[in-house]
Amino acid sequence: MILPTPRYAVIFRTHFWDDFADRQFKRLEGQVRSGDAYVLVDETRGHVAGIPTDRVFRLTDRQVIEAGYVDAGEGAVQWYSGDVPLYLFAAAHPDYDYYLQLEYDANIQTDLDSLIARLAAEKIDVVAMTEPSPDAEWPWLPTCLEVYPREEILHQLICISAFSSHALEQLSKARLAQAERYRAGDLKTWPYCEGFVPTESVRAGLKLCELSLLGTVASYDSWPPMLESRLPQVRGQAFVHPVLDGDRYVASLLKWNPGFKELALPLSWLHRKLWRLGPAGYLKALRGNSFRQAFSKWRERRRALA
Repeated sequence: MILPTPRYAVIFRTHFWDDFADRQFKRLEGQVRSGDAYVLVDETRGHVAGIPTDRVFRLTDRQVIEAGYVDAGEGAVQWYSGDVPLYLFAAAHPDYDYYLQLEYDANIQTDLDSLIARLAAEKIDVVAMTEPSPDAEWPWLPTCLEVYPREEILHQLICISAFSSHALEQLSKARLAQAERYRAGDLKTWPYCEGFVPTESVRAGLKLCELSLLGTVASYDSWPPMLESRLPQVRGQAFVHPVLDGDRYVASLLKWNPGFKELALPLSWLHRKLWRLGPAGYLKALRGNSFRQAFSKWRERRRALA
């Protein structure tokens, strides 16, 4: 039985455009048949040119604040509050039944018409991948404790996620209510998006579905990255994340403050992953700014402990 496909939008999220973003977007378009593929681009740092589609939703942090949300938390506003741009997109494009988002470093290798049709048939509101119950090691747990009891807090990766229009409406109302409390001084912390979305979805009585029930997630996690050239080796994996090209791949591997052994020993996990760049790419990585900065951070940590 072929299920009917409701109207849906697929939202490719980025803050830049280059050859890598272009390749990723084209891969995504190949999985979309009856839906509409959009680019949602964060232009807080300036205009992003070269996007090869008319379906572009340009957004700045100032627009986020003007819409009633807040500049709170750590890092970029549209990253920390990664759910909020979806609410503004849905408000500007309210005629869709479902909204599926993925970040520029994610890949979907499954037919999206069939996926969305299944969500509609099963009346699913929210799709994401649940991580283990948050504990003290999850750095974002404290951002949620002022709003939710500890036992209610959930953690989901939303770099690939889908929402019904009803879900986005309910979550937006909850976020705006939190924003009012934050501006009034009633809240001192602003819940991180990966805690807010699943926890508030359960509170709102929305129907949740695990991403793993819709396709394979063996190559889906928050880190470490996969080199773009290795994508053919995971063909058939429904959901893949994170995927990065050369320089971004190197920077991502180094951003988690590797120790001396990882940086210096040729057989460490770091060097084995860098070798996937090939001999020329490997040598370039060792001579690059990211590697030098990683060594500098290690020296600073060592001096601080001395």
